[in-house]
Amino acid sequence: MLPFLVSCFYWHPVGTHAVDWISNWGGKYDTVSWWEQQLDWYTTTMGRYSSTALLSTVGNWYRLSTARIVVLVLHLALGGALFFLASTLLQNWKTGLVVTLTVLALYLSQLSNPYDSLYRLTGLFIYQTGLISSLVLAGLLWRGHIFLALPVIVFTVGTNEISLLHTGLLIGSYILLRPECLRTPAGWSLIVTAALSAAVALLAPGNWVRADLYHSAAFSDLTLVGVVIASGVYLMVSWISSTSLLPILLLCGALLPRISFTRRQRQFTILMSLVLPVLSVAPVLVATRGESLPEGITDWQIIPTVMLLIMVVTSLPRLILPGKAIVTLAVFIGLANLLGGLYIDRGREGPPRGPIDRIVIASPPGAAWLQLLTGKTQRYDQSVERQYAVAQECEAGDCVVPPMAESETYLYDASYDRRVLPYGDPWFGYLVNRPDIVVFAKQPAVERR
Repeated sequence: MLPFLVSCFYWHPVGTHAVDWISNWGGKYDTVSWWEQQLDWYTTTMGRYSSTALLSTVGNWYRLSTARIVVLVLHLALGGALFFLASTLLQNWKTGLVVTLTVLALYLSQLSNPYDSLYRLTGLFIYQTGLISSLVLAGLLWRGHIFLALPVIVFTVGTNEISLLHTGLLIGSYILLRPECLRTPAGWSLIVTAALSAAVALLAPGNWVRADLYHSAAFSDLTLVGVVIASGVYLMVSWISSTSLLPILLLCGALLPRISFTRRQRQFTILMSLVLPVLSVAPVLVATRGESLPEGITDWQIIPTVMLLIMVVTSLPRLILPGKAIVTLAVFIGLANLLGGLYIDRGREGPPRGPIDRIVIASPPGAAWLQLLTGKTQRYDQSVERQYAVAQECEAGDCVVPPMAESETYLYDASYDRRVLPYGDPWFGYLVNRPDIVVFAKQPAVERR
């Protein structure tokens, strides 16, 4: 995780939607209170009351240096929440730390779009905060701290629809595995809190307004069910076939302390680990009629799934492996997560390249290290700073800034090119206190009126 943490100090909010919130949506919310913003979002756009509340503050505190620290803290918070859950399950902080680092390495190595999952500002506030709070909620429920879990439930349900579903599954699982809790007010408080929070989130008038944007989707209801199931199965198959998931589970089965499960509890945990990927993609696919499933949403589903699978293997009798096999598996996992897909690009296309520039690593952690060590991340930062400097000196109207000198970094949103190059970016100027300019990375092909 270290290269991604270091890269936070070179991060810029140049990407889809980030500057929208930084600019208070082009000044739309400059003259209204924070509460009025929440009412507007709730009635016109969506019921994600927690993430909307957080995002609505960005325009008030944004400074580049502050935002970089916030991104860094959110990544550290994910590690902290995962450590809290792992150490709770295994009842040992040292073992919990090893499991945390292993699961994070697996998560990072399988990212299909590192920018979308790690550096898109809106994604962090909407989905990563939901993941963090759901991991904390799972740990609190496992420890039996029901009343501490109540405010976490309220927050988690309001971050996004997937975390809302996960919250319901967590509470339902807790009640099924500990039905005696229903004989106490604490147990019923879980149900009431989750139900009221879900009602507030799901019955928001803005949800129906947003749903109308996808009314023309081609998928029928039956086809959509098939797409949901196929998407979940695809995720599980891809995790098994193209990551170090199976070797990690073998090591966990051989080395970790045992979790005491009844047969019923083990069967239920196995079932949950199999259906969770399908249920997790359902809210987004159903809400958009199959038109949208961003990588940032699918990538982090591996974390709760792997934690469930680790619970399963540690509830079984200990797997006996020879010492050499354990060392071999550990080395393989480390190399696969760091250097997976390493090769030398011998192609002749493009400008001349030195030996270092021809090294390609498919695994995101290794690629992130390579980007830092070869200076690509730093050159990206310098390139954006040059654009800031030019934008500050532009006259009102169209402003042509130098094109991006380095875009081969996980900090860069490739989809941004499709928006800024042909049409200009009316939001970029807000980053340098110049709302009166529209930024182009090349001279507009036609004069704009």
